[in-house]
Amino acid sequence: MEAAQTPVDDSTVEPLHTTQRLFVAEWAAARAAWETTDPALHAATPLEPVERLMAAMPSPFAALANSIMHQQVSTAAGRAIARRFVATCGGAWDPHAVVSLSDEELRAAGLSGSKVRYMRALAEAAVGGGLDGLEREPDADIIARLVPLPGIGVWTVKMFMLFHLRRPDIFSGDDLGLREGLRVLDQLPAQPTSKAAEARAEVWSPYRSVASLALWDLLRRSRLGLT
Repeated sequence: MEAAQTPVDDSTVEPLHTTQRLFVAEWAAARAAWETTDPALHAATPLEPVERLMAAMPSPFAALANSIMHQQVSTAAGRAIARRFVATCGGAWDPHAVVSLSDEELRAAGLSGSKVRYMRALAEAAVGGGLDGLEREPDADIIARLVPLPGIGVWTVKMFMLFHLRRPDIFSGDDLGLREGLRVLDQLPAQPTSKAAEARAEVWSPYRSVASLALWDLLRRSRLGLT
């Protein structure tokens, strides 16, 4: 018979999400460039950087762990799991704590069996120095270093580079929201393929992260009937 788990009190864990504006320094330059290279995106991009509710992640481990927790669950469920996970780790995104926890304790925090395996592999990589110095690496090298880790694919790494490392020229054709935003932008009958979306985004370089934020915001506004 499995031993009863000690209830985790997450009531004292600080909120993980705040409203932020990203790429403030690049926003105006991006809009100015697109006025001639892509008038449609220029017109769809707000004058001021859009606000996003963002998780405040203190480290690469925290950012990647948070991404894993949000895989294949709703946003609300992902946030609840993240909050409980941090409480289980003693109130911090601590890979050393994860390594010391049992699988049962991690599952009690809301992680599925596969995510327990992903989280343990990520924590072991962090403890062993496998996440050190990522902020100094070129984009391609970051992808090459992280994708071999269980549960981390190219899309996850690109979102990590965009939101955590704040790289200004990131776009993922695998992101369904971006492809739907492209469909709205270009008034297409269906979403473009991942490959077509990547090709379409090339004209937005070196500001593809700004374009990503603009497309997500365009999709949000279109669903609210604001476009």
